[in-house]
Amino acid sequence: MSLSISSRWLRWLLMAVAVLAAALVLLVIDPSGALLFRVVGIVGMALFALSVVTMLLTFRKARKLSPWSLAIGAIVSVLCTWIFFALAGAPLSAAAILLAVAAGAMVGVGWSLTNLLFIDGEAIRARGNIWFLAVWALSLLMTQAATLAGGQTPYAVALVSFLGMGLAVGNSLGLLARYVRARAAISVTGERR
Repeated sequence: MSLSISSRWLRWLLMAVAVLAAALVLLVIDPSGALLFRVVGIVGMALFALSVVTMLLTFRKARKLSPWSLAIGAIVSVLCTWIFFALAGAPLSAAAILLAVAAGAMVGVGWSLTNLLFIDGEAIRARGNIWFLAVWALSLLMTQAATLAGGQTPYAVALVSFLGMGLAVGNSLGLLARYVRARAAISVTGERR
């Protein structure tokens, strides 16, 4: 068995190395880290604007659903939220965390129901509609409003992070359940559309 890296993974690896090298250079220039965080903030705003434009242009485009990609999205959200929570040291109670995750999960499951699922040969695809876009915009506005209302306190940011984690997990689980039902319908009926 030979071990090889595809050009796609090599490209991602090179980009990660370049980002780490740039961060190191910025830390050498300004050891306090202020310059690094300023650059990260600007890049973050640019990526946020790009994600909004991308969503508006592509939300109706059908995408292939995969249980692995749904699971990975949920797992990454959980890991990133807990890492942030551990680093921020926000004084959140277990009840507040549980309520934020549950509220986010309920909205996430509802959001998963706004996708139009259809069978395309062997693949199960999902396509957004206006309700999908509305829930996405509502969740975006909700997190921004909560951040503005709570200020930049670690408590408010952590609460919003757990809400977002619940949203991502609920959406992934809802889509996964619909995927399993659609896959079962294919195997029972043998139907292909």
